[in-house]
Amino acid sequence: MYKKTMKKVFLVMALVTLLPLMSSINASASTASEGVKYEFESGIQDGAKIYTDYLGETDDGKIIDLTGASCSFIGQKGTSTSVNVQVEKAGLYELIVRYAQPFDPVKKVQYLNVNSVNQGEVSFAYSLGWREFSAGIIKLSEGVNNIEFDAYWGYTFFDYLIVKPADESIANLKVDKTLVNPNATKEAKSLMSYLVDVYGKHIISGQQELCGSHNYEGSEAEFTYIKEKTGKMPALRGFDFMNYRGSVESWNDYCAERVIEWYNEKNGIPTVCWHWFSPGDIGKSADNSFYTASTTFSISKALTPGTAENTALLKDIEFMAGKFKQLQDAGVPVLFRPLHEAEGGWFWWGAEGPEPCVKLYRLLYEKFTNEYKLNNIIWVWTSYTYDTSSKWYPGNDVVDIVGYDKYNAMDGKPNGSAIASTFYSLVKLTDGKKLVAMSENDTIPQVSNLENELARWLYFCPWYGWHLTGEQNNPVEWLREMYNSDYCITLDELPNLKTYPYTDSTILYGDLNGDKSIDSIDFALMKSYLLGSIKEFSVSSKAADLNADDSIDALDFSYLKRYLLGDITAFPASIK
Repeated sequence: MYKKTMKKVFLVMALVTLLPLMSSINASASTASEGVKYEFESGIQDGAKIYTDYLGETDDGKIIDLTGASCSFIGQKGTSTSVNVQVEKAGLYELIVRYAQPFDPVKKVQYLNVNSVNQGEVSFAYSLGWREFSAGIIKLSEGVNNIEFDAYWGYTFFDYLIVKPADESIANLKVDKTLVNPNATKEAKSLMSYLVDVYGKHIISGQQELCGSHNYEGSEAEFTYIKEKTGKMPALRGFDFMNYRGSVESWNDYCAERVIEWYNEKNGIPTVCWHWFSPGDIGKSADNSFYTASTTFSISKALTPGTAENTALLKDIEFMAGKFKQLQDAGVPVLFRPLHEAEGGWFWWGAEGPEPCVKLYRLLYEKFTNEYKLNNIIWVWTSYTYDTSSKWYPGNDVVDIVGYDKYNAMDGKPNGSAIASTFYSLVKLTDGKKLVAMSENDTIPQVSNLENELARWLYFCPWYGWHLTGEQNNPVEWLREMYNSDYCITLDELPNLKTYPYTDSTILYGDLNGDKSIDSIDFALMKSYLLGSIKEFSVSSKAADLNADDSIDALDFSYLKRYLLGDITAFPASIK
């Protein structure tokens, strides 16, 4: 097994005390209990307007009451408001924003820029009065930092920003290797084990293929391009099962065969999405009937037994299950990403809101896992970072990886930001229990930004064609730098995925009797073991190797004692 030499980055996430207020920093005289408050009206305005005690009315006659505060208002694209903040130490900080957005009943979305570098988008829900919410977690450098909200959909009032140290646990990125399917195949377990092991240390290179028939020349165009420009090949390949349909005649483009070839012959990681045409062509008004605009297919009707929509939906699921069974019989595990980008609403599976979409995802999981016994799937959910995203999330019990589809190249220029705010918002969505990946993208984040911004995406996967090859998305120099960096894992650097070691459960270091707690009983067991009174524990001996040096000795005893006394909060083995 080949392992690329890596530069270890040790994150010391201590609670940071923000500096006292200075005249050059836009902080108010009042300080929040866990951070410092900065008033936007005292900040830097680029086309933004300042209002005090604003009182207005919406087009439909609703009262907008923002009295009791002065604020900044950004309108059309090209306007922005920002504040300069100062921190004593570099690290991760959470941004709490007080805003009002009375103009769009759904949401407005603005760009978040830190020191003139885009960190992703922030969604502002409808609000007739002041509302406070978390705008994400970002990396700030020691000293002065500029935090800016730049109008994308605009028309939002900003009162103040609170900057506070992020919870230390957010940076741990310790994910359980256990898949949500308890009957997962050994190949799926091995792949998941590898993904968890590289998470936070490297980024896996990926590329989406163009759909086509088997050995269709166009499907190799991006991979040929990458090889010519970088001398390397991506470790992960994106496939699309869009041409497989059970309720109407389908086109066999041999995509399943290409998935098998990629894993069994190339030793690559396969990921599959599914542009699901409206089942049975019901409601179809154009050929691209996976789009909401091209079909009237109702997800709610499809979830109602006995309807034509339900019959067509179940036929598609059954047919698709046959394709995944073909992969399973060939010993191929796959990252499956169904119902992607649902929250955007542009696909029929997201057109009727979160509740039916979540029901459909869970139905798909239940059918595939329990009825069709498909155990080779690692389940991926594509999320956003809107304040509504938690309502769309199907649940930790049916999701292994959370993905994000990043398209933020602007004004004909590439955007090499690692969008750390987006990454950590997704980490926070699942309480850090799931891997977080860039499941689609235009510009691949630059290596320096990934490392500097502490954004630990599991993998990237540009969409095909212009999204990869356009210089306004991925300059060749940037592409070459990424593929040849120590941080990026390419196809030739993958271990043998079929034999990669895995464990069926996560070790709880210090728990020597298996009761899921660390207490005086474990201390007594450790002492007895070292004195020779007992020869083994009722759990794996690895649980007693607290510094992961492959031995159990006085050092481990010391670590356990310090943990129980409260001198340390984690063992060296649990943070490696």
